[in-house]
Amino acid sequence: MASVLEGELEQAEVSVLHQANASLGEGPIWDPRLEALYWVDIHRCRIHRYRANAARQDGVWITSNSPGCLGLTESTDVVVVASGAEVLLLDLRSGVETPVATLPIAMPLMRANDGRVDPAGRLWVGTMIDDIHAPANFTDGRLFSVLPDGHVSDSGFVFELPNGIDWSPDGRTLYLNDSTALKTFAFDFSVEDGTIRRQRVLFDHPAAEGLPDGLCVDSSGNIWSGQWNGWNIKKIAPDGRLLETHAVPVQRPSSVCFFGRNLDRLAFTSAANGLGTADFIAAPDAGSLFELPVRAGGRREHYFGNRATLNPSTASN
Repeated sequence: MASVLEGELEQAEVSVLHQANASLGEGPIWDPRLEALYWVDIHRCRIHRYRANAARQDGVWITSNSPGCLGLTESTDVVVVASGAEVLLLDLRSGVETPVATLPIAMPLMRANDGRVDPAGRLWVGTMIDDIHAPANFTDGRLFSVLPDGHVSDSGFVFELPNGIDWSPDGRTLYLNDSTALKTFAFDFSVEDGTIRRQRVLFDHPAAEGLPDGLCVDSSGNIWSGQWNGWNIKKIAPDGRLLETHAVPVQRPSSVCFFGRNLDRLAFTSAANGLGTADFIAAPDAGSLFELPVRAGGRREHYFGNRATLNPSTASN
């Protein structure tokens, strides 16, 4: 693989892991216990599982509403899902959904979007105007945290279209992409009480290079961002410098995560919604799950509810 100068566009040797033809593939996460990648197809109300050790898909679950994101729990048989306005536990053996909480949003106008479990076991979920309404502008996006006992806290910040979320390796900085605002934000984060403050712009994205969508943070603290409509994935340093831009063979790379036994492989989802014949001629694998070869390593996902002592008195209000 050729070396990459700072900010230079690299033509990556991308491979298809699974040709899924997803409408809106998003939210990949890696479960090392099963050597499996989970990801969602929001528009089709599906959760997919890809087994890396077998190089094949081995499960699909249909949710009762549009799943914006999911997270792992301490059980390999259960995942937490933000679906529509609901946060629920999905039993992967039976498909039974157990409600945890309801987000205080206006359905059906709004829905849950991207999210992730924090180092203390809270699920953080961004909400947005559902894109099926094709709004002229995205507004009133919120960011909530949810405890296993159903307590929901509003971060107090408002966004246009909140998307990818992850934390610095020390857990003290939260990063979030606001897609239509073309910004990656950084916040001071308190692991102890789940509050965020001191919002600042880490990176302004040029519109011609795509909207920042899903993201993840590697073991060195760098942010990897899928660029919707940009045909690329960016690597951004924690000080806001653009380190690398990787060209990919699809218009809408939507989210990224590290996977593999050594967490040294980068997977990304993609979307095919709204594409026409000419678009598929240019990118026949749109909607697939891909691997991008990179020189970086990832970190394990946190488990929902992994601090049994966490309660509303120690959470943000």
